[in-house]
Order: sequence, then structure tokens, then C-alpha cells
Amino acid sequence: MMKILSLGAGVQSSTVLLMSCKGELPKLDAAIFADTGWEPEAVYDNLAWLETVASVAGIPLLVVRAGNIKQDALVSQVRGVKSEGHRWASMPYYTQSSDGNAGMIKRQCTAEYKIAPIEKKIRELLGYKKRQRIKPGSCEQWFGISVDEQRRVRVSRKAWVKFYYPLIFGLDKPFSRHDCRLWLKRNYPERDVPRSACIGCPFHSDDEWRSLKNNGEWTDAVDFDKRIRKCGGMRGDMYLHRSRQPLDEIDFSTPEDHGQQDLFCDSGFCFV
Repeated sequence: MMKILSLGAGVQSSTVLLMSCKGELPKLDAAIFADTGWEPEAVYDNLAWLETVASVAGIPLLVVRAGNIKQDALVSQVRGVKSEGHRWASMPYYTQSSDGNAGMIKRQCTAEYKIAPIEKKIRELLGYKKRQRIKPGSCEQWFGISVDEQRRVRVSRKAWVKFYYPLIFGLDKPFSRHDCRLWLKRNYPERDVPRSACIGCPFHSDDEWRSLKNNGEWTDAVDFDKRIRKCGGMRGDMYLHRSRQPLDEIDFSTPEDHGQQDLFCDSGFCFV
């Protein structure tokens, strides 16, 4: 049974790969990163570093692509169809119609830009062609999901692949995202592993938008947000932020930015 990691190059999946490199988890046969073409520069930098570390440990790090999610989104002319007639996997934009109704577009991007290309590569690694029946129990697909995200745990519906979550079930104790951060700090203090998500992902928290605003990728996100406003074939206006306001008009400042004292204590003892 091949052990293959679905690598996002963020905190949790990086921890899983590095633990495998160090022998704290079983050795992986490969790690696969699905590149949407619109990841932050910090993610690409971390990916290059991970490739070097994994190579030394004898673990191939493979990169697959199903297109460029930003470019595909911008050429979309009608709902679900690109201008040249090919289907576009929609991003989960927030919507606001003229009568005030708010909604959200169904997310298809993860399935088509991440899951599908990784599964295709796994089939290749196992030696099977498209639609060819794969022997049951051929692959153990690892995911970097921590115990605080346990709601995301799924059971595979395909007999040939078993989903495995090493941060929850493979260690002496389940690891949270915070535990991953601490492990990375102990073992690779020189590295600052980023969160993995597309630059214009509508699921960004305000903290993540604020962080993006402090680097050159903010301009890219703002431009994209403006260009999707009148998305052909869609009812109403499209937005990247849940407030359904233009990104560059939202106040992402914190109370501390305005000189107010932060009363939160993160010592771990105040609320035991």
C-alpha cells in the first residue's frame, strides 16, 4: 500500500511531511502538491524548501496543475462556462442581488483544482490509466488535518484508497494546529511556515486579509475583486469578502491599531 500525502504546503501538511522525513511518522512514498497557479509567494517559497528537505529524505515531492484558477475565473463569461466553451469550476464568491438578497456561490474549485489532479497523479504512480479499475487497498492517502479540524475528516468512498489523518491518529497524542506550530518552531526555528490558500480565497479570515494587505499581493486581490463584480451570467454582484463590500473599502484595522490596549491574555492560565 503506497503512502501518499496530499500536500498543501501550509502548517499542518508541512508538519506531516517533515515528521515523515525525520522518522517520527512512517516514510511516505510521495507527496503531491496541487498548484492552482495563484498561491501566495510565501507558499511557493515554502514548497521549494520542502522539496529540498524531502529529497534528502528520499521522498519525491510532485507538483500537479489543472490550470490557473485566477485566469480561468476571469475569462468566465456565463455561469459555469469559459469563453472558449470549457467549463469553469466556480469559486465561492459572496453575492448581493439588487433586491438585497445575499448568497454564496457553490465551491467547485477545490474539487477540480486540488482533488482531481492529485487523484490523477496517484493513479499514475500506482500504474493505472483513467477509468482502469484499481486493486482495493492500493493506496493510503494522507491529509494534514489536525484535531481542531476533525470535522473535516472523511472516509474514502473508493475501495482502492484509504484516507488517513496522521496528526489525529498517527502520533502519541493528537496534534492541533498550535501543536504543529510548536513542533515546527522546535525543529525548524529558521522557518516561518505560511497558511496555504489562494490569494483571492473568499474563505480568508479578516486576520488573513490584514496580513495580505501588508504585502504586494494585496493589490492583486483587490484588482481581482473589482473584476469579478459583474460576473457574466450571475445574478447580482460578486465579492471576495463576506461583508459584500469592495476589498479596498473595508477597514481591517484592529483596536490596537487605534491605540486601544489588548486585554486578551494568551498565557494559558487565565481561563483554565
